[in-house]
Amino acid sequence: MISNLITVLTPTYNRGSLLKNLYKSLCQQEVMNFNWLIIDDGSNDDTELVVKSFKQQCFNIRYFYKENGGKHTAINYAMSYISTPLTIIVDSDDLLLSFATRIIEEYFKKYENRIDCLCSFSFLRCYSNGNPIVSLDKDEFISSYPICRVKENRPGDMAEVYISNVLKSYRFPEIIGERFLSEDVVWISMGISYKTVYINKAIYMTEYLEGGLTSKDKKAKFSSPIGSMYRGLALMNKECGIKANIRGAIIYDCYKIVAKKKFGSNNLKIAPTRKLLCKLMTPVGALFYYIWRP
Repeated sequence: MISNLITVLTPTYNRGSLLKNLYKSLCQQEVMNFNWLIIDDGSNDDTELVVKSFKQQCFNIRYFYKENGGKHTAINYAMSYISTPLTIIVDSDDLLLSFATRIIEEYFKKYENRIDCLCSFSFLRCYSNGNPIVSLDKDEFISSYPICRVKENRPGDMAEVYISNVLKSYRFPEIIGERFLSEDVVWISMGISYKTVYINKAIYMTEYLEGGLTSKDKKAKFSSPIGSMYRGLALMNKECGIKANIRGAIIYDCYKIVAKKKFGSNNLKIAPTRKLLCKLMTPVGALFYYIWRP
């Protein structure tokens, strides 16, 4: 067994009652090759007391509290406390299947001699009934996030296990006054330089609960328009393909309207080729602003 191979990173906000289920799933792991790092993003419930009630028998638990800034800022905050080769981000209302850390270790050993060109291993997530959220057409293959997930249009959450040193070098932009940023802003950027091993096995169980980020997605994006513009810019990377480029320009133009209404202007720098595409998509972006606004 490799000691402390994995950091299980859990950014959390007012989910103290749900952390107990995740804790139980971690206690049931077949291989205890991990530690649990909890970043409390400004909770005002009993999260800290709940964490203090957990017994640290088979794995180490570390808890840190920060002011509320959004999940992406909690991930940034965590980077200083990660020292393991691998990191998996597990939300507070989700679970790891009992064999998850064993499977992660097996694939790490399999690809250890190629680790320098990789940023992650991407497994499946499943619902409580066992059905996968995303299904792959191959059991195992190497690709990149921009190609596999964006250009080839495989939407839906997966269970990514990141090479920690790579993850640490890609920080999420933090915008004052905004608390939401789509995570693929960073995953696309990371995937331009590094590959991912895609594995058609579920290791992670999830349910989308009322009040979670997914359920409030549109409202969150409109309340954080600069972050949403960053996502538009990310989708306009050429590696994502022309369809995603056009979608990114529409997203950028749509939330540019919101940013101007909220802040009076925006200061994002944009390359000439992207600027031209955005100019062409301006009427469409305006149309979607009226369609999407909550």
